[in-house]
Amino acid sequence: MEERKTAAIVLSIIALIVIFFAVILPEIRYKSTQTISFKACTVKFKYFDAGLDYDVNRSANNKLALCLCDIYAHKPDTAVANKILKIYKEYGDRDSLSFGHKYNLDSLVKNKKTVFDTTIWAD
Repeated sequence: MEERKTAAIVLSIIALIVIFFAVILPEIRYKSTQTISFKACTVKFKYFDAGLDYDVNRSANNKLALCLCDIYAHKPDTAVANKILKIYKEYGDRDSLSFGHKYNLDSLVKNKKTVFDTTIWAD
């Protein structure tokens, strides 16, 4: 009888630990402030709704790209240029530039406000 009590207590503790790591800890991380940064640029953001993850990521990365464009305009750097292009390829507004200038870094920096627009339009 004593062995069953001990087993029940141990299994209950294990179940609580599993619930904590599987449910509670991810929720805490999800609701906390997230940060992305590169060189001197840092963007902080929060997730509010699971359905808007892509939009929140896109907005945060585009804000980072705007900051990186300012840095690149003052002091051109290959690492910054590569990061700007990477963000543009993944999150940028591909309709904002004509087809011939899509991956031209100078055009991206010049038109940064329209290319990396962080406004999310709702229908």
